[in-house]
Amino acid sequence: MQSARLIVKNFGPLKDVDIEVRDFLCLIGKQATGKSTIAKLIAIFEDENFRENEDVLFEKELAKYGMNKFLNEKTVICFYKGIVKQNKNIGYNFHFEYESKSYYKINFRNLYKKNIVKEYTKTGKVDKEKIKDYVKGLIMMDLLATGLTHPDLDAFYEAIDTSLSAPITESDIEDVFKIIEESFEDKGVYKYYDSQYIPSERNFLHIIAENTLGLINNDVKIPKHLLEIGQEYEKALNVVKEIPLNLIDKKYSYKREGKTSYIYHNKEEKTDLLQSASGLQSIIPIILLIEYANTLKENYYFNYVVEEPELNIYPETQYELIKYLVKNIFDFKVKNYQRKKMVMTTHSPYILASINNLLLAFEKGKEKPNEVHKIIKRESWINPEFFNVYELRNGKSYKIMNDSLGQIKSNIIDNVTDKFSNEFDRLLAL
Repeated sequence: MQSARLIVKNFGPLKDVDIEVRDFLCLIGKQATGKSTIAKLIAIFEDENFRENEDVLFEKELAKYGMNKFLNEKTVICFYKGIVKQNKNIGYNFHFEYESKSYYKINFRNLYKKNIVKEYTKTGKVDKEKIKDYVKGLIMMDLLATGLTHPDLDAFYEAIDTSLSAPITESDIEDVFKIIEESFEDKGVYKYYDSQYIPSERNFLHIIAENTLGLINNDVKIPKHLLEIGQEYEKALNVVKEIPLNLIDKKYSYKREGKTSYIYHNKEEKTDLLQSASGLQSIIPIILLIEYANTLKENYYFNYVVEEPELNIYPETQYELIKYLVKNIFDFKVKNYQRKKMVMTTHSPYILASINNLLLAFEKGKEKPNEVHKIIKRESWINPEFFNVYELRNGKSYKIMNDSLGQIKSNIIDNVTDKFSNEFDRLLAL
């Protein structure tokens, strides 16, 4: 697992936030406490286009998510990806800092590459050992940051050695990095994530999906992040033609017929999605985008941000949706890294209770896997090492994950029901 650290001060509703970002992060809190602000920042920082491309400006990314006016002279935003030492503010994989109205971002892999090209293409002289030292430093940094190992580094270095010959050219350097990238992507060390922000306004996606290009060309004033996910949703509509909706009802299914999406209640009765229940309109965009991603090649990596998965759906369905998301996004049988990640924002204690069950299933499944599997399918168990959860309150973040127990602290789940029970008891006593 490659964790990250996000620090935010004086940015919109956020006053002082310090969060460890794991592969599955959940944020809970009342309205306007900054959950979406954090989720949007993570969507920016976890997107490889922002990390790799120096021309992608931070202010423009903030504007895309409607957050550019949150910046002020006291704003501090830091994101450190690939932390080797917990108390060291160095992101060995990606390092970003914003303060005093200016920022810098460092992708150490690109920095090393530039240094090698700069130093060794000037003279054309070859110093293989020094080049290999540069490369070894980069490799060890990546391995440390991810906590992974390479099975045969000697053979790997030998391949680099044979790719270098005098006079050295920039293409030789490119070959070296190609060897690194191909080998390390296969081992999960290099992962190029594409952030997909699935907003709370997702009911709107079905309306704009087939018109996103026209909306963009005509500069219609719709937030850019909605248009971007609208384009992805349009691809999903064209590829995913049918899905069983067992998490809602075993008789239900989704079908795309021509240019219309239908909800089938049985083999014959159907309803246009746009005329169906609000809960279905909220849940279908999530499922379609996930199912579409599952049709793509294995070397695609996604960082999903799902806002308020509980929108318009019954608590039992919320639970089934969480099981579905875990099953289709993560593979916790793989111990070292995940091809997909998720940030989830919620107001619902039911979501936390659902996650807690899946965390407990993982722990109990270590000793009694078959018995636990009969209760909760193994594919939906959550490895607590990959999960973290925070409550947002008064502009600050409070970790509510008990790492030693592998569970969310029960008081956050119980507080709401305790208040209901207290008022109910007081009314009975009248």
